[in-house]
Order: sequence, then structure tokens, then C-alpha cells
Amino acid sequence: MTEITQNLIRYPRPTRLSDPGCDFTPEECAAILAVPDDRLGWPELGNIFQGFLPAGTYEECAYFIPRAVRFIDERGDCASDLAKNFLDWAGEQRAELEADGLFAPIRAHMQELLRACLSEFRIRFGTRPGRNVPSPADASLVESLVLGLNGTPRGYGTCPFGKAATPVVLDAVGGLRAAAAAAWFAEFSSPQFLMGDELDAPLYEMLSDTSNIARAKALLQDVILRDSPLADYCRKESLVSKLWE
Repeated sequence: MTEITQNLIRYPRPTRLSDPGCDFTPEECAAILAVPDDRLGWPELGNIFQGFLPAGTYEECAYFIPRAVRFIDERGDCASDLAKNFLDWAGEQRAELEADGLFAPIRAHMQELLRACLSEFRIRFGTRPGRNVPSPADASLVESLVLGLNGTPRGYGTCPFGKAATPVVLDAVGGLRAAAAAAWFAEFSSPQFLMGDELDAPLYEMLSDTSNIARAKALLQDVILRDSPLADYCRKESLVSKLWE
């Protein structure tokens, strides 16, 4: 995976966060900086990279890019929240990141992370808000990555990342080479992922192709016979309702 290391960042650790959007108190900014780098998590990083209202200037926030990327890579409970904030921030700061040679590595890294998430379909036993059911371990992170890489931030006429999620999803899911791809195919077909412009024309065409639907159905029917957690998830979430029409 493309590494985003500290030696790529030419800015020192800031001694203050300037709060250009006037969204934080001086005490809140000082509290963020008081946390050592290796212990920064959500919400500190979420505030540093808060879309449209970051806690610092570009130069102040840029120092923390490697830590933010590592936190997202860990795919923990708040990785999806930070991925959303971070990609919004990176899209807004595209010109500055390009000048520092950082935009392309960030885009490539997030594409590779999305590919890694789509390479398996792990069922996590826990809860979604309001629903005590098994859920895909990386569904929220995948959603944030697709939204961030394919979306258009407010006030921007074009997608800063150039719909960078589309080729990854088409390759990892569209080929339907394994049961994991079939499960993600069904997940993308559910209302949670049918989000308009973020799933652009090539993805809609892939998801609506009748031969793909038949192939995904066959793969899932086979694996469900051997995978009771996945079978339970499919039943409770109506994940494959489109496939069973």
C-alpha cells in the first residue's frame, strides 16, 4: 500500500491551531495539541480535519496527515468517521496537497484501502444504531471511502478525486470472482449504498446487469449453505432481496 510517512511532510508539529473557521475555543485547540501523536484518535483527528471548519490552517493540519491515515488504516470503530472528514478536507485542500506532492499518494492510498476492504466480506457481531444484528465489518468505512473518492464537496463543481472509487469497485466487485465480491455486490445494491452521484453510471450499470445479478445470486446461494453468519445477516437485512426477484 502506498505509504504516507512523516518524512513526506515538510511542516513541523504546530505549536498552536489557528482555528480559521472560528469553530473551537482556544482551550479546545490546546487540548488537541496536548495529546501525543501516537495517541491522537477520534475526535482529535476529526476536529483537525473537520471538513470546511478544520481546527488549523493547511500547514498546521498537514503535519497530522500520516497519523490520520494510520488511524483510518486500522479500520476501527471510528475509521469511517475520520475517513469522511479527512477526504473532505483533502478534496478542499487539493491545490495545496498537489503543490506538496501529497494529493496523488493520498488518493492512491485510499484506493488501495478500499480494495483491501472489498477483498473480503467479514461479518461482525455487534450492533448498528437501533438494530441488534450482525453487520459487515467494513461497510461504514467502504461507504465513507466511496463517498469521499467519488463525491463532490459543497461549493465544488467537480469531484476532486475524479471518481477514484469507481475503477476499484468495478474491478474488485464487478468481476464477481468470489463469494466476497457477490456479498459486496448485494451490499452495494441495497438502499444504504444507492447514494446518487457517488455511484455513477458505470457502477449503476454493473449493479443492474442481469448476468451479474444471476452470477451473484449463484455465488451467494452456494456460500450461504456453508456460512451461517452470512446467511443470518442476509435474512435479517434483506441484503439479497434484489437478487431473489
